[in-house]
Amino acid sequence: MESKNCKLFVFDGFADWEPALAIAGLRQYGDFSVALFSTDGQPVTSMGGMRVQPQTSLDKINPDQLDLLILPGGESWEQNGNQEVLPLVKAVIEKRKTLAAICGATLLLGKAGMLDTIPHTSNGLVYLRQFCPDYKGESFYQQEPCVSTGNIITANGAGMIEFAHEIYKAFEIFDEDTLMAVKDLYKTGGMDTKLYEQQQN
Repeated sequence: MESKNCKLFVFDGFADWEPALAIAGLRQYGDFSVALFSTDGQPVTSMGGMRVQPQTSLDKINPDQLDLLILPGGESWEQNGNQEVLPLVKAVIEKRKTLAAICGATLLLGKAGMLDTIPHTSNGLVYLRQFCPDYKGESFYQQEPCVSTGNIITANGAGMIEFAHEIYKAFEIFDEDTLMAVKDLYKTGGMDTKLYEQQQN
């Protein structure tokens, strides 16, 4: 069986920790090929100071060959950066592939009007209004760590675990009981969880 294809967009100052759990689980348990790409394929430095060498560049990404596109947060989104990735994002959505955006990356969707008619979340309504003057999705905003609507997953900057959970759920990485147990494991630090109890038996 051919593996699924995930691409993670990276750029100078990207929030390296936000997609980490999601992509680790995809590679370890989900039969996913995960590759990083930057705008020009050149190395970038994450918010945590890690120097990252992408495997490819934006112009080489074919949305027809994608199953999942992940956009991590970072201050660049707040400065109207990374706009060059918008055509790929639109193509991914139009082709009903899965798009997962967390933290500041949700601003790209908000500015493009992609959040005006679907349930979604971000770093707060004030945050979206501040950086997306034309945003009209207030009635669809949900005060949740992560919201999954169709093929679009959005999360706030503190919702890394929920972000991974919804991505795992979208691709049926685990059965329902294991999925919830894995989420509980990370939320509680491994204490008093179903997964912990299963390991002790």
